[in-house]
Amino acid sequence: MRSIKRLLKFQLFKYILFIFISMIFILNMAFYVFSTIQYQNEIDRQYDALYTMSAHLATEENYDTLEIYLEHYTHTNQVLILFTDMDQQTIFTNDIDSILKNKQIVYYNEVPVGYMAVSFESSRLNSEITYGFIGLNLISISLFLIGMFILFNYLNKESNRIDTDLNNIENPEEMINYIEMDHLRKKLQTSNAQKMKQKSIYEAHIKSLAHDIKTPLSVIQIYTESLANKKLEFNDEILADLHEEAKKIERIVPKFIEANYSELPYQQDISLYIEDYVKRYHEIFETKNIEMKTELETMLIMISDTDLERLIEHLTFNAFYYSKPKTKVVIKTISKLGQLIIRDEGIGMTAQTIENISKGPFRSEEAKALNEKGSGIGYQIIMEMMNRLNAHIDIYSEVGKGTEVVITF
Repeated sequence: MRSIKRLLKFQLFKYILFIFISMIFILNMAFYVFSTIQYQNEIDRQYDALYTMSAHLATEENYDTLEIYLEHYTHTNQVLILFTDMDQQTIFTNDIDSILKNKQIVYYNEVPVGYMAVSFESSRLNSEITYGFIGLNLISISLFLIGMFILFNYLNKESNRIDTDLNNIENPEEMINYIEMDHLRKKLQTSNAQKMKQKSIYEAHIKSLAHDIKTPLSVIQIYTESLANKKLEFNDEILADLHEEAKKIERIVPKFIEANYSELPYQQDISLYIEDYVKRYHEIFETKNIEMKTELETMLIMISDTDLERLIEHLTFNAFYYSKPKTKVVIKTISKLGQLIIRDEGIGMTAQTIENISKGPFRSEEAKALNEKGSGIGYQIIMEMMNRLNAHIDIYSEVGKGTEVVITF
């Protein structure tokens, strides 16, 4: 079983941590690739400029100027350079440690004018890119740590609020932080009120039966006491009266045994039951890719749990059986009109079929093709229930487009 507190404090935190680290990794990779390409392009441009200028100065054998140029270049760009003439005589070098080995011939108009080796590893550009890379990571990590600290405190605070709401959910005097929790509390209160009312009706029913049985018992008691005190003489008339009162008790006793409070009508909000019903059976409807959609308003109806279950179950499963895959079933309550509406996008019915099912058990050929096991008596059960509840049922249907059942209480 999942914990909301664990979700907020650990799971969500873990997911955000993973996402942030992934983003840092991706950004670093992107920065590395981009900076590498830019670095190489810039190095190529600098080398071409260095090569051209060095070749030009070496051609004119203006070695003093070349030496000044190379010295200025190395000082400005912080690179290592070795330049020699064609006789391998060093013109300029700042390679004190003799790191540079691979010298390339320098040409000017296809005429060799000297040899040159260059290393950009210690260049200012390389240092700037490295420092930029390190700086980006330091800023990212700092922002990450600050963000994680703020997030963890926020999640911890919200987790405590949820704990408070759950502890106060049954206490109407306490304040609730979340709208959803407040909505849940109202539903819980309504549900508890409905159960208490149901229990009250059941107790009243039992008291009524007890009161009914009290009268024949009193009659029998009076007769037996009078006979015991010899105030009356036993005769056939008294025997008949005692027998009749015993039969009255006999008729009442089964009502005690069979009494089931789920069959006793009471005023309840049917939208709560429908909402729970849809959650319970949505997976069954998903087997045909049928979407169950609800548009529920609070609607108080005098109806028993048994009748309500039978009513919703019959109408929704009718929609299920006689709808094709990838369609929709809508269950709607309109409080102002006292209406329960169930609409599907199934095979539909003709006016003649609707007339036939109102007269008795009937199933069309199209219905039999989609559901062979149907009995055709479902609507008769619903119609009998409507008469008992003083409600009215209207059926609107079009072949191939669907059916809408409207029950007005």
